Amino acid sequence: EFIIAESTEDMAGARDRIASFVEADPSCVLGLATGTTPIGLYACLVDDCAQGKISFADVTFNLDEYRGLDPEHDQSYRYFMKKHLFDHVDIDQARTHVPR
Repeated sequence: EFIIAESTEDMAGARDRIASFVEADPSCVLGLATGTTPIGLYACLVDDCAQGKISFADVTFNLDEYRGLDPEHDQSYRYFMKKHLFDHVDIDQARTHVPR
């Protein structure tokens, strides 16, 4: 299922859908986007995780990446996701799959 949002406000509303996917299948695979639009959504998910409302412990994330860009580069997808989500929730970093 794809969730297409027109604005940051719409994207933040997707958190209930993501939470329902994770609740139904704690080991689900989520493909999440980078960019400014989902930052509000990720902040909501970080808050929900901190409050014990959601756990990402068994979730796998699969994302895109720029070819040849170091994962620590501030323009890489991995860097973005670590900054806005991975470093702030209970995800096993080994379950975050980003192509090289």
